[in-house]
Amino acid sequence: RVTWISKMSDLSGDDTKTGNKLLGLKQDDYDVLVMAASAIGLSILYNLLQESMFTSDAKKYTALITMMTSLVYAVLALGEFYHEIHANHKAKEAHGGVDESSSPPTVLGSMKGTAFDYARLGTLTAAGMYFTNWSLQYLNYTLRVLFKASKIIPTVMIAVFLYKKSFTTREYVNILVLVASIVLFSYGDAAGKGKTGNATFDVFGIVLITVGVIADALTSNFEGEHLFKVRKASHSEVMMAASLFGSMYMLAIMVASGKFWDSYTYTMENPDLAVKVVVSCSAGYFSITFILKIIKKVGAVTAEIVKSVRRVVSIVLSFLIYSKPFLSWHLIGSVFFLLFIYQTFLAKVAKTKAKEAARRAKAAIDLENLGTKKNTPGH
Repeated sequence: RVTWISKMSDLSGDDTKTGNKLLGLKQDDYDVLVMAASAIGLSILYNLLQESMFTSDAKKYTALITMMTSLVYAVLALGEFYHEIHANHKAKEAHGGVDESSSPPTVLGSMKGTAFDYARLGTLTAAGMYFTNWSLQYLNYTLRVLFKASKIIPTVMIAVFLYKKSFTTREYVNILVLVASIVLFSYGDAAGKGKTGNATFDVFGIVLITVGVIADALTSNFEGEHLFKVRKASHSEVMMAASLFGSMYMLAIMVASGKFWDSYTYTMENPDLAVKVVVSCSAGYFSITFILKIIKKVGAVTAEIVKSVRRVVSIVLSFLIYSKPFLSWHLIGSVFFLLFIYQTFLAKVAKTKAKEAARRAKAAIDLENLGTKKNTPGH
């Protein structure tokens, strides 16, 4: 995702010198500010359009929306992956790494993962999206934002029991804070049910979104431990292939359930649904692109701040625009959620400092070893 946007960031060179002087910012600071604002703005657009879909009749067509979403992601990722492999090929040619007469790379020939890998991953990604979308027939969209943050809970459990990873007591406590936030928000939604047209709550929705979050966690672990570490696949390749398989699964579900023609008719009668899906998914995709570019430029801590801001702003706007009751339970839950965000930020800072300290220690040892070799007779 980073590659598509690099040219956009480069445009901020000569054209923004005056703006930089007015703002008193260095060029790098200005670039990060633009990327952060873009990530937050696109994320807000994504969430508002998504909520508008799931507060309309469209929410009854879960498989349709999931299929359309997966197709949009697949197309966007295909474009990025195509650009990525050809950029790498040109870079190798420039350094003499490949013969200039060799044929250009193909998408299928450049993929690191296997069809079986992506068939499995597509099942998980499609399940995560499908069950999450289905849950919005019974829950407010705000809970979706919170539950998406709660993916860390099953992700940690899977990492501990399957991959034997360890976490600090502070990280476990932070997870409990997030759980408390979700419980309080859920209770607030239950207490406010029916007070406005958009105030909905059903325990069945909690079950559905829990299944979706578990599927998302399995997706993250499978991607990280197998496709990224073992296969060395890129983010764009994984997104493209998994989304393509996911869209085919959703199409199969619509056909098998006898809802294909009903979904097709609804799409023809409501062309704005396709527009909302394309625009919202594109906004969400490029919001992640900017986050990844921020990580590459200044590190994970700044990116975590940006992600936290967009979550909070999305929740606030959801209550303001869609007229949902904000009760004392929501207020207390918000405090816990902000505490979770703050603790997550501190954890990121601590990890960054630890990595930097380890890097410096390694550099010092390497320097000492080099000096020892120079002083050894025969060197």
